[in-house]
Amino acid sequence: MTPYKFQPVLKTPLWGGRDIVQLKGLSSPELVGESWEISGVPGDESLVAEGPDRGMTLARLIERDGEKLIGRRNFERFGTDFPLLIKFISADQALSIQVHPDDAMAQRVEGKPFGKTEMWYVVGTHEGAELFSGFNRDLSPEAYDQLMAEGRFTEALAHYNTRPGDCFFLPAGQIHSIGAGNFIVEIQQSSDLTYRVYDFDRVDASGQKRPLHTEQARQALNFTSRPDYRTHYTPRDNARVVLESHPEFTTSLYRCTQPVETDFSDIDSFVIFVAFEGAARLIDSEGNTSTLRAGESILFPATNRSVRIEPHDCERFSCIETYVF
Repeated sequence: MTPYKFQPVLKTPLWGGRDIVQLKGLSSPELVGESWEISGVPGDESLVAEGPDRGMTLARLIERDGEKLIGRRNFERFGTDFPLLIKFISADQALSIQVHPDDAMAQRVEGKPFGKTEMWYVVGTHEGAELFSGFNRDLSPEAYDQLMAEGRFTEALAHYNTRPGDCFFLPAGQIHSIGAGNFIVEIQQSSDLTYRVYDFDRVDASGQKRPLHTEQARQALNFTSRPDYRTHYTPRDNARVVLESHPEFTTSLYRCTQPVETDFSDIDSFVIFVAFEGAARLIDSEGNTSTLRAGESILFPATNRSVRIEPHDCERFSCIETYVF
């Protein structure tokens, strides 16, 4: 089997920026807030970008190739529902303060298969970049309601100034907001379920405020705080550095200045690389050679057992790796 690249699905929300446009070398005059790199979300499914399967949907690939593409256990768990959604996010303005449901609430309330646990890796920042992740103290639902009624609930949010290389894991139920000036790789469950708590009273092009989801958010929220919401890791060149490992997904970071051999022989899963710096030649165990450049993503089928990463025409090639296992 061969690896797959997909046509990105570009989103232009009112808070979008220019980082995606610049990284991908797009000619779009619009501010692009999100590039859905690999998506199985109905209505926004990824299409194969090249090769004999060009134009085929991700779901159709899974129907045809099953466990050979996504892994035996994944195929048993998810069927043709691809479990992850891979994005670049570029924010010139803050995103809404929001929360996502877990799987149980998504299935019970929305009739959807997945809730939304996610991870952010900060690729780049502009001056003043910041974000909210979690509460800075434990709250009761009643204390939360009081802060909301008084317009002071942002006082209870954990605030972070961001820099490139920052990483945050956000389980379903955790309140959060990406602030202005952040350029992020987001790895998440395959869900677009978002409950907005507050949207800074913004209006869209037609003068309408986006709806809030006050009651759903209150049901979804985890009011327990943590001392620190950052992911702590030690960067190393020319090695796989694990960032997060959870039932929803595992993510790692590569920063390659020389060839690196990976080993996926113990992983019964597809593997995705999301490149954000430089370029590399990728040689997999099935004899395929691919080129991956910053701003691109690639999916290796579960039949693949290894990839040799060779930086090409750059000082450093950097990417995020993710799989479900």
